[in-house]
Amino acid sequence: MSTPLLAEELRPQLDDLVRHFGNVVFGDEYGVGDAPGVVAKWQESPIGIAVQGHSTDQLIDIAARHIRGLTEITGVQFKKVAPGSPNAKIDLMFLYRQEMSAVAKQLPPRDASALTTMINDPTARCFFLSWKVPNDRIVKAIVLVNAKLEPAEVNACLLEELTQVMGLPNDVDAYWPTLFKPIDSSLNWSRWDKLYLKTLYSPQMKPGLNKAQALEVARTLFAKELSKSP
Repeated sequence: MSTPLLAEELRPQLDDLVRHFGNVVFGDEYGVGDAPGVVAKWQESPIGIAVQGHSTDQLIDIAARHIRGLTEITGVQFKKVAPGSPNAKIDLMFLYRQEMSAVAKQLPPRDASALTTMINDPTARCFFLSWKVPNDRIVKAIVLVNAKLEPAEVNACLLEELTQVMGLPNDVDAYWPTLFKPIDSSLNWSRWDKLYLKTLYSPQMKPGLNKAQALEVARTLFAKELSKSP
């Protein structure tokens, strides 16, 4: 249990929180694509999710728990659909690493190159790609999970990837608890992770806002949260 002093030390300052949020929303974790220029998020609900590959009941339960949590935080609904369905907006794939290159071969050259870069990173356990049409609307995503991982590892990496696929794509180090750190094994959202998701899906955070506009909205919402007791 954290002492009050430690909890206060891990409590972000407003300027730091706003800056970090901006880097998470407007950055690119792998540096393989164009960094977002405007706020982008899912604008349909429910979002169809198709599960493929070497899934088990246990792995599906882990994913379902995180998806229910995302709905509670953001209000966005999800539904399970069949693989290949036109309603499959998120493809959740449990594959062995050697099988993942087949997915890359099905993508346009630039996306295939980006995915190959991720596949070849030995430290990457799970990763995602998403597509936007236009730039402020996420319309499709792929989440790849190494099927050789232990369930506890899947738990942590799915939490991160399913959160990032909502429109929070980048990893940036921070001194407070957050799953957006480059090296993190969180099994639950921190208070600040939930704040990022709530802020992104707040009606005030309109799709298409540029970085300066988005951070102005975020600052107002974060200041309100920081005014509450730890």
